[in-house]
Amino acid sequence: MAPDGLDDLDQEAEGRRQRRAAPSRRSRPPKSDEERRQERERLDEERRERERREREANESKPEPVPEPTPVPAGKKRDRPPSIPFYPDPENEEFLWTVAEAATARREKIPATAVLRLAMRRLSQQMTPSEIVRELSGPVQTGGKMGRPRR
Repeated sequence: MAPDGLDDLDQEAEGRRQRRAAPSRRSRPPKSDEERRQERERLDEERRERERREREANESKPEPVPEPTPVPAGKKRDRPPSIPFYPDPENEEFLWTVAEAATARREKIPATAVLRLAMRRLSQQMTPSEIVRELSGPVQTGGKMGRPRR
């Protein structure tokens, strides 16, 4: 039979298939039970050390938080840039409940109106220093920064 090039293509395709089957250089070999146990112990030790440092930092005498300087009566502060709000699931559920209640009354109440009301009530109940003291501590020092991924 005369070679029509199909045999060459079959050989080339077979060579490509064999190359794909090779293990990736990026994959790691599976760890043994002993290595996993050692890794777990090391991570637990690091976590305990981090928690100990956080406790020591919180137990130390807190620095007094200076009160913000009041703005003179005739002058307004510059408006800060818009701040995005990413609610956690409980807060988002509450905002949906408020929206449903508004819809039942045939009204439209945006989430920003709920946030403004909450901020007004919070400013009546607490000073900025109290808010800072309430929010600072081990809850905020977990190292998770930024928007949570879905």
